[in-house]
Amino acid sequence: MPTRWVDDLVLGVRLSVGGGRTSWARLALTAVAIGLGVAVLLLAASIGPAREAKSLRVRDATPETAISSDLLARQVTVTWRGRVITGTEFAGQGTPPPGVARLPGPGEVLVSPELLDLMGDDSLRARFPERVVGVIGDVGLPRPKSLLFYAGLPESLRADARPVGGFGGAGVPATLLPAYRVLTIAAIGALLVPLGIFTLVATRLGASGRGRRLAAIRLVGATRAQARWIAGGGTLAGSVLGLLVGVALFFAARPLTRFIEVEGVGFFPTDLVPDPLVATLIAVGVPVTAVAASLAASRRLEVGPLGLDPTAEVPARRPWWRFALLGVGAALLVTISWVGTYSEALADPVVATGLALGVALVLAGTGAVLPWLVGVVARRFDPDRIAVMLALRGLRSDVGTPRVLAGVAVVLAGSLALQVLLGVAARITETTVPRDAPDRWVLGMSDHTPVRSLEEAVSLVGGVRRVSEVRSARTGSGFEVVSSDCVEIAERLGVSDCVPGAAYRTGVGLPDAGTRTTLDGKPWTVPPYRDLGGRVRGWGALTVATGTDPLLASLPPVRLVVRGSPEPAFGDRLLAATGRVDRAVEPDVAVEAGQVELFTSLRGGVIGGSVLLTLLAMIGLVAAAVDQAWEQRRPVAVLAANGVPRRVLVGARWWQSTIPAAAALALAVPVGLVTAWLIVPADRFHVDWADLATTVGAAAAVVLTASLTTLPALRTVTHPTTLRTE
Repeated sequence: MPTRWVDDLVLGVRLSVGGGRTSWARLALTAVAIGLGVAVLLLAASIGPAREAKSLRVRDATPETAISSDLLARQVTVTWRGRVITGTEFAGQGTPPPGVARLPGPGEVLVSPELLDLMGDDSLRARFPERVVGVIGDVGLPRPKSLLFYAGLPESLRADARPVGGFGGAGVPATLLPAYRVLTIAAIGALLVPLGIFTLVATRLGASGRGRRLAAIRLVGATRAQARWIAGGGTLAGSVLGLLVGVALFFAARPLTRFIEVEGVGFFPTDLVPDPLVATLIAVGVPVTAVAASLAASRRLEVGPLGLDPTAEVPARRPWWRFALLGVGAALLVTISWVGTYSEALADPVVATGLALGVALVLAGTGAVLPWLVGVVARRFDPDRIAVMLALRGLRSDVGTPRVLAGVAVVLAGSLALQVLLGVAARITETTVPRDAPDRWVLGMSDHTPVRSLEEAVSLVGGVRRVSEVRSARTGSGFEVVSSDCVEIAERLGVSDCVPGAAYRTGVGLPDAGTRTTLDGKPWTVPPYRDLGGRVRGWGALTVATGTDPLLASLPPVRLVVRGSPEPAFGDRLLAATGRVDRAVEPDVAVEAGQVELFTSLRGGVIGGSVLLTLLAMIGLVAAAVDQAWEQRRPVAVLAANGVPRRVLVGARWWQSTIPAAAALALAVPVGLVTAWLIVPADRFHVDWADLATTVGAAAAVVLTASLTTLPALRTVTHPTTLRTE
């Protein structure tokens, strides 16, 4: 009958649920393993909605520019000990932003909860001398640990502010640049592939116990097809229970997200709501995948009325499709790298997506090749040592351990490739301004910063040795002129012949001396200059020493260069003094803030996902090893009873975990490095060997820990009482 398979599924579910303590233990182990995978999938399905919710809050708190308004606003960024604090200063009357009841007045500040906690440090409190009159609510914060403030704008700085008609502007777009799309898709491939492997392995726990049950069912007259559907029903019960466990784990762990933030990435618990479509796919896909895997595995087993056929050979793993994934991915990376340069590839969204697809295919191929590689090692080698021989014989029929370690190999290869890619991308985003010496501070100013007041405040800071003004303007011919005193020029350009009025060519596009042009809209003549040969980073095409040109002297300073004590406390005192004049005066940074946030977000996601999946891999290894030890308890007990030393059996179990782990490491390291080498130019390819050793060592430690945790189970199954039914 057409519905007979449904009855067989239901029978399989009933047998799984009502089969006694052994069935319950097997069902619980499968449910917990699948539940962990489902919880991670639900978390991944919540990232998109969480980012949208965060973007909505950012948009709702973004000031809308108006032509005229009674409310003026100026956005400010403050850096403190490597942390970025953003805020807005208001003047006038108007509607307050989300999360606050009123606008701050002069001498008042409203802060986020995290910033309020940090203000216990005197150096940070000095940067905000105003009176704290409130705390910003969750609705006005991008994330729980946001560093955000709203303050009153001093009357002297109103010229820097702009009219604001309300809140709810465009904000910062949430879309990633092509360069980050490559890294993001590669990270997704590195994280989701091992998760899928882990879930499939979880559905196969207790396979031999199910085989004996199916043999009993065949003995009472069930056909092979019925036996397969009944086996699928047992797997269905575990997967459905695992779904419930996963949902419970997800909602139980969700409140903890308020207190967890990795590399600046965090969300409110209410943000983590799985996408309905993806959640539906998870709810349907996990049981369907589990049943399909069970049916496919049952087809490869010859289940007769007397049990599993012991003479049935384990089918050879076909290598062609496994290496095809690696080959297609590598060919795609080589083709893209050959056709265009690295920068051109990252600038084109289509090509960038192709690069990311190539990386994902290579990672998927890595996970597919490892089981085949372990099978080749197990079949080709025939050692003399009994422990190693037993381990290799066990690996010939062991499908769980290589599959779980395939997930470890994918995570390891992906993390190594991403380490190189993130390092290269971070170096690409460096601006032309070099990092300054510990005793040199370059303070950027706006057009309306009161320079004289600022210089007076800086001069009163203890430890200041010298303050130099830097002026800059672009001529009518299009090149930039930078002017400062000889002390600053000598230190910056490395010259010893600087006198007032001396000029140096420090860039490109400079006309001959004597050429007439305009500077700041006024007639100006290019002075005689000395060619330094090559561009000096961070300076214009022409550098002129102050002292003889009144037009250059009339330009407003754009930066102050302060020489002082190299102690960190000096920087705190200096910025506290400048903040009392204008909080917008900040040291020049060496990396663009928006790109830093993207990199830290991606790096945090990769780190968090890798740690979680590494833990899942360890759980999977332990579950597969314990399950295998339990299923093979009688043969192992027979060996122990016949005089095989327990250390030999322990060594066999050790080698059965170590051999595939060594194969996983030997495969993942070159694949990860070669993948990165195929993407980045040879002159930018750089491997941090310390990070590589740390990553590989962590993966090896996971396997070692998993192997050690299975020893108590092996000690139990080798006890003579295991033979009480033989």
